[in-house]
Amino acid sequence: MDQHTVKERKLKTEIHFKNAIRKDLVESVRQLHEWQERLNTIHNIRKEKKLRRTVARYREYIEDMREFLDPLLDELEDSIKAEMSFSEEEIGQFREEVKEDSKLAAEAREAFDRIRAAAEKAEDKKLTPEELAALKESYSKAWRAFRLEEHRLEEAREELESEKVDREIFKRELKRIQVERHFIKEV
Repeated sequence: MDQHTVKERKLKTEIHFKNAIRKDLVESVRQLHEWQERLNTIHNIRKEKKLRRTVARYREYIEDMREFLDPLLDELEDSIKAEMSFSEEEIGQFREEVKEDSKLAAEAREAFDRIRAAAEKAEDKKLTPEELAALKESYSKAWRAFRLEEHRLEEAREELESEKVDREIFKRELKRIQVERHFIKEV
């Protein structure tokens, strides 16, 4: 169960948007290079003139994309760094919750085991119907408490794993941003 905060979802959406722009930029640069190669082989003056205008216009488009992508990379990098530091605190908080839930689950398990042992002893003895009903009720309550604590503990563990995965995704994205910066400078 991946429970993401609003910030994490927004950040992942921004990463997706940035990747789409970068993909478009790469495809545009590839197309520009193809047209430049074609310019060298054209012998028709009118077609060459038309293609030169297209290449010039496309260069402007690529430059606009570069100018748009550069501040976007800066903003995304800052957002990721801010989220990662927030995630560190959040991971620590989840670890504490897991410890607390583990303790509560252990206590519920002990209560369940005590009541089960009392029920087994009660089978040997003759109990009144009221005592037997009270014992069954306490047994059932202990079982529910144990299952509830076990479920909460499992949710906390899953969220902790989700945070670790998000952290790795954000680390890889920071590395990719550095590569993209280099690519933008080279274009």
